[in-house]
Amino acid sequence: MFKSFVYLLLLTLCIAHSQAVNAKQTSFSQMRTVDGRSFDYKWLDKNNEVQILSFTIPNETLLTLPESAPAYNPILAQNSIRRALMTYAKTVDPRLAKISIKQSGGSIQMQVTAPTKEDAEAINKKLGEQYAAAENAYMSKHYYVPFKNEFGQDFIKQDHKRYALESADGMQAIVKEIKKHLSNPRNPNEFIDFALSWLQAIPYDTLENRASSNGSGFASPRQLLLDNKGDCDSKSTLFLALMNAYNPKLQTSMVYLPNHALVGVVLKPKDDQQFITDDGVRFVLAEPTGPAQYSLGEIDNKSELAIRNRQVSLERF
Repeated sequence: MFKSFVYLLLLTLCIAHSQAVNAKQTSFSQMRTVDGRSFDYKWLDKNNEVQILSFTIPNETLLTLPESAPAYNPILAQNSIRRALMTYAKTVDPRLAKISIKQSGGSIQMQVTAPTKEDAEAINKKLGEQYAAAENAYMSKHYYVPFKNEFGQDFIKQDHKRYALESADGMQAIVKEIKKHLSNPRNPNEFIDFALSWLQAIPYDTLENRASSNGSGFASPRQLLLDNKGDCDSKSTLFLALMNAYNPKLQTSMVYLPNHALVGVVLKPKDDQQFITDDGVRFVLAEPTGPAQYSLGEIDNKSELAIRNRQVSLERF
């Protein structure tokens, strides 16, 4: 039996557009304190007004946040799967069947020789189950998931949803401090606009350098905070973690476009707000990437064009 698997990693090359007023982070600092790790930000918003945000994340909380995973490597994945298959093969009595497992590049060849066709089919089925289980275990360990992009192609990408949900508890200190800057902390529109302005001012970085991102091109919320830089899917993931911490009942989504990612929030759209509909549910759109400063419901022209051309896929949270 021969199995050939082609793995394609979803690489999101985020393009920072400049049609809106650009955010400018004027100062950033972080330091260890008795209570944890403190973060201090100062930036100019779209009205050229100075904004500040300071918070402290307890050390024990920071340590629980998931770290950025290494870049997906199909050869390493196949090595892990092959080891699992070999472990299973050793449990099969050689008098009942002979199992040959060979790895060649990104594929694994499996051959079963058994006294009867039924025996061979049964072992082949078991090998297939072992393959799937080992593949899922490797993907889960390294925070990767299969995904179908806006062109209907099958990819493997970072598990942004899991990163966001597992990071939400660590965002409580940030949520608490953002609320202090709002006239109505219970108004999600007001909360989102402040969060967007803060994230858009954080320096943009593709994170392709292995020293800063293990070569994965993605920074988890924890890494983004510590490094003070991130790309579109990194900033969008942190934003979605914030929203889950702010109100876990509020539905959100990651919105994938060609070479870009933004977010959607289930709110009643205002007349001037851009939204996208998925299965009858309206998601008001938001652009956390920056440096262009967009409020909730405002998106870049290129994002709008991609959505109009239906080059979009959603991952609902």
